[in-house]
Amino acid sequence: MLITLAVGLFLTAGTLTAIRFAKGYRFSLKEKKVTETGLLVANSFPTGASVYINDKLTTATNDTLNLPPGDYQVKIVKDGYIPWEKNLKIERELVTQTSTRLFPAVPSLNSLTYTGALNVTPSPDGEKIAFVVASASASPKNGLWVLNLTNKPLSFSKDSNQVSNHIPTFDLNQVKLVWSPDSSQVLAWNEKDSFLLDTNKLNDLTTQPDVTAKLSLILNDWEEQIRLKNKEKIIKLPEFFQEMATTSAKNIFFSPDGEKLMYTATASATIPKNLIPSLPASNNQPEQRMIEPGNIYVYDLKEDKNFFITKSDPNQDKKDKTAMEIRLENISNQYFPLNLQSVQWFPSSNHVIQIDQDKIIVMEYDGTNQDSVYAGPFKNNFTFPWPDGSKIIILTSLNTDSPLPPNLYTIDLK
Repeated sequence: MLITLAVGLFLTAGTLTAIRFAKGYRFSLKEKKVTETGLLVANSFPTGASVYINDKLTTATNDTLNLPPGDYQVKIVKDGYIPWEKNLKIERELVTQTSTRLFPAVPSLNSLTYTGALNVTPSPDGEKIAFVVASASASPKNGLWVLNLTNKPLSFSKDSNQVSNHIPTFDLNQVKLVWSPDSSQVLAWNEKDSFLLDTNKLNDLTTQPDVTAKLSLILNDWEEQIRLKNKEKIIKLPEFFQEMATTSAKNIFFSPDGEKLMYTATASATIPKNLIPSLPASNNQPEQRMIEPGNIYVYDLKEDKNFFITKSDPNQDKKDKTAMEIRLENISNQYFPLNLQSVQWFPSSNHVIQIDQDKIIVMEYDGTNQDSVYAGPFKNNFTFPWPDGSKIIILTSLNTDSPLPPNLYTIDLK
């Protein structure tokens, strides 16, 4: 009986000790007592970076550290990469993660096209880019092309495919491209002709029917699909943001994982606290709940945090356009925000990409760690991330003396 009781007490004590150990409690030889700590999970991609805590080299990623509750300056450094730095608050019994993405200090550039790319237009699913070739040495190669960004097995991989030929009556230099909401078709439009093209095959424009007569019906259907999809997302927002989406915000873009919301404020407002129950060990960076018109913010739908990103450009895209051009661009802008603002989502959902004059900056969604990953010429402010975040695509002419239009290049972020 005594042995059974002793075993029971031992197991109970061991279980309680294990639970307290998992929560971060440790015995301090210096203080000769059990002290409470919090956990810092210092992870990074790529791994093997040095971790400095309060300017002292402490460990390497990926590692878990027990630290007394308090504020710490954490810096993660790896040769060849831009350092990452943040002030983090460690709370007792809670886990704080760095989740660090390090970007190369000297990224490499590689060309994707060689004969020029015009009217470059990303697809809604982020997996394709449509563009026009009008300067190929072999005229049959002129036409509409689609670049596939998904990583497929080599036996099935095909970087780009031609989806239309060129006919003299269709001016490639003036064509506008608009994707269907399901990313399966591209509308090629100019003021005289309209062609709806299947992006999985080569479409012969000499036999392809002109859809100008029914263009309005096609666009009505696409606009309704977009409206219903946006409505489905917005009704899941807190009631305050549902109202704000229609009264005091515009250019609303959800992160790829759907857990964050980027928007531009159009009126002053104060976001009430505790719209959503906050998670333990949530992001402790300074937030702004008093929003001002003209500012771009990111709201975290899981942690009830609102962060200032940058000011919008009030003069962006003020050119005179026809009613049809405006309608087509309004559809494209639902997929690709750079006609509206200088910021777009990075595929990780933890970062955004910002264009700042001749620089491309990748920063965390809370506005910290603003890393300049490219500084140099690029055309039409075009930047677009590869679906897995391994590259950023730009449109540029590295040879300024070349008569060719600019080409698509990748900036390698690994």
